[in-house]
Amino acid sequence: MDRPPRFNFYRLVGRNLRNRPGRNIPTVIAFAVIGATLFSALYLASGMEQSLYRGTKWMGADLMIVPGEYTAAGENILLTGSPTTFFFDDSGFERISQVPGVEKASPEVYIATLLASCCAAPVQIIAIDPDHDFTISAWLRDKPGIRLGKDDIIIGSKIDGDTGSDLMFYGHEFHIVGKLEPTGLRGVDMAVFTRIEDAYVMADESGEKAVKNLTIPRGMVSTVLVKVAPGASPAAVGDEIRRQVPGTKVITPTGLLHTVSGHIEGVMGVLYGSTLAIAAAFILLFGVISAMVAHELRKEITILGALGVTKAFVLRLVFAESFSLSIIGGLLGIGAATVILIAFQDFIASRLKIPFGIPSAGTLMVSFGIALLALILIGLAASVYPTVRLVRSEAFRAIRSGR
Repeated sequence: MDRPPRFNFYRLVGRNLRNRPGRNIPTVIAFAVIGATLFSALYLASGMEQSLYRGTKWMGADLMIVPGEYTAAGENILLTGSPTTFFFDDSGFERISQVPGVEKASPEVYIATLLASCCAAPVQIIAIDPDHDFTISAWLRDKPGIRLGKDDIIIGSKIDGDTGSDLMFYGHEFHIVGKLEPTGLRGVDMAVFTRIEDAYVMADESGEKAVKNLTIPRGMVSTVLVKVAPGASPAAVGDEIRRQVPGTKVITPTGLLHTVSGHIEGVMGVLYGSTLAIAAAFILLFGVISAMVAHELRKEITILGALGVTKAFVLRLVFAESFSLSIIGGLLGIGAATVILIAFQDFIASRLKIPFGIPSAGTLMVSFGIALLALILIGLAASVYPTVRLVRSEAFRAIRSGR
């Protein structure tokens, strides 16, 4: 008879997976750890980059000008939402707005709050000038029913509070008129936006209404957001601002990305290094395990050969088992990593001092595919040794050739 007997190939693979728990369970665990580690690295990198991109795009600024001594504070406000209060030595805004290449300049005042009912920790109030602002104003243009009036605030997505309710800062009551969509940039998601004139009133009343007096020097600002004119180079405009307004520092989206990359570089190195180390150790471990089960495998091959299967069928069986173990372990590891990363994303962002949010569905699918493909390749690499031993065995050579 020329044709091999009709074994149910998939049922045979399933039986082998179930009947070898001593080898298969550790193998699945190893694949799960590798998959979780690699996917976590890809997830962190993509979540960081997309959050930074979404946040800076929402702000609409090419440059952020801060006092030189507060460069780190300005970056931390954006990246981690760490609240602080600082000002230029003088207004700075007028000179910056007149620098060639500056199309729009928006002054902002940063005020670190006391503890409030909305939050477990102090938050950042960002007071804007509606006549020059191009960040909140752009958002308001897409929300025709919302207006930022007297004592009104717009809150970030991570601030507790609903539209129509009130929040109190420094004894002054504000009315929530809008809530922003999540951006992943904590300096936006953990901020409260109001008008500069309302911030002045809050400061004036703080001596009587608050447990701590707040002082906001009239006419002085904390930072200036700059949108450069079409065709102008942000780098060249930034250099000119530093030349004409001494003592200033320029923060750019590229600079923020470099800062964030520095914060996460060590973690990414550990994750990728761990993936390689675990994969290398696993391949060696799999080789040892395969040597231990070689006798059992030869027995099985002898039986299958006696039943008339071909060499191609046997090789398919070996690789199908490895493929199945890599897929099962990968799905378990990636699934567990996804749950943990989503559940603890705020903690991760806070500890690593990075902007971090859930990546887009397309990016998640790419990361998932890369991690799973890597696991399959590792599984195939781990199968080389047992396959070579199998091909060299007397039991395998005794099997007839054929498709």
